[in-house]
Amino acid sequence: MSARTNREAEKIAPAARIKTVLPGSAAAAAGLKPGDIVKSLGGRSLRDVIDYQFYLEPGVNKLRVERSGRSLAVELDADPANDAGIVFGSVLFNGIKTCRNHCLFCFVDQLPSGMRRQLYLKDDDFRLSFLHGNFITLNGIGAAGLARIKAQRLSPLYVSVHATDAEVRGRVMGCSPAASAAGLEKLQQLGEAGIRLHAQVVLCPGINDGAVLERTVHELGRDFRGVASVGVVPVALAAGFASRLKEDAGSALGPVSANGCRDIVASVDSWQEDFRRRGAGFVYAADEFYLQGGLPLPAAAQYDDFPQYENGIGIAAGFIDDLPALANSLSLTGLPPGRVFLLCGRLAAPLIEFACGKLTRLTGGSFQPLVAKNRLFGPHATVTGLLGGRDIAAAAEAGLARGDLLLIPPSCLESSGRRFLDDMSLAELKQSLACEVRVDNPVNSKADLTNGR
Repeated sequence: MSARTNREAEKIAPAARIKTVLPGSAAAAAGLKPGDIVKSLGGRSLRDVIDYQFYLEPGVNKLRVERSGRSLAVELDADPANDAGIVFGSVLFNGIKTCRNHCLFCFVDQLPSGMRRQLYLKDDDFRLSFLHGNFITLNGIGAAGLARIKAQRLSPLYVSVHATDAEVRGRVMGCSPAASAAGLEKLQQLGEAGIRLHAQVVLCPGINDGAVLERTVHELGRDFRGVASVGVVPVALAAGFASRLKEDAGSALGPVSANGCRDIVASVDSWQEDFRRRGAGFVYAADEFYLQGGLPLPAAAQYDDFPQYENGIGIAAGFIDDLPALANSLSLTGLPPGRVFLLCGRLAAPLIEFACGKLTRLTGGSFQPLVAKNRLFGPHATVTGLLGGRDIAAAAEAGLARGDLLLIPPSCLESSGRRFLDDMSLAELKQSLACEVRVDNPVNSKADLTNGR
């Protein structure tokens, strides 16, 4: 882990500080205020919002609160049918568990400077996996962490497996085979304890594809009781990163070719046939494999209950299915006097062109794709979710005018919806453009990569 990552990790270590007290809530009635720090609940210290939710009881709860340096005793009368009304400034109160692996494709290592500082933090924290669907490795979790997951039933969790061959997994993750094997053993333990798990394989050509991938998928389905789904996603590489990797670490790594994408889809289709005899499809290929390979998308029903949606698997098919609803929503809110542009990266351009044609027919408006070049990561980054605010501004300034509407997918912004990857704010983008800007286009060829890869 870099010194920069360590420094950023030290900055992000909040206490159980209350950000908001909802009016009319039990917290407001108890006299709690924004800025108060909850030191204990029922005599127990709180490590995170999970502890708070787990230990909060119906009826009167005794809190110890710090306010302006003073310690206060507060009684919170919680109604189980309603939220107690406390919104914390952070979901973690004792800092984030950072990642000790050195994955070949680590997204954080590929980030340029000048982005949101939270992006430079490599997390491997099971609490963020439970709360937000972040992928973790389980390599560094100790006995206490495993016991807590089981006791508090923190399920589902999302785990980066990459390979069930411990040596291959260790190579991909930049850790020892022993550490890799330990992570796989913990995966088995959690599954046997009834924890539901979703696994991902980041496909690195020549390393964990082919026979290694086939073994991984079938062993996860046969030997790992709690694994409910496996998502196969292509490795993401920023411009120049692969060559630097080869120079620094002696490891050759490249993107999945179009032919490789077609091979993966064919394999996944074959494996799914077998798994569907037992229930669901179990293994699913990322949308990128279909788009990059020039293949038709599966029907939305083929993704079962979309267990890996946030990993960019099934989003495109779901988007196509949701076009009538999007058309209805846009008609209700009112179409602009000019044109409507749907933002996308280069990879999703054919899909968005098709969608624009359908939306034009459904609404009578004028819909067009706005294909933005990625200057932030380089030409190899073709997915919509990796566009920076300045990339979007550059594309929009070239052709959009007053009266036009630009629809931006939420995947381009952080969870609060305020900032892009390059730290440009949504407000700054709106101010810089003549057209109207809205964030309500649901298409996303890749979910948030900052935590998953």
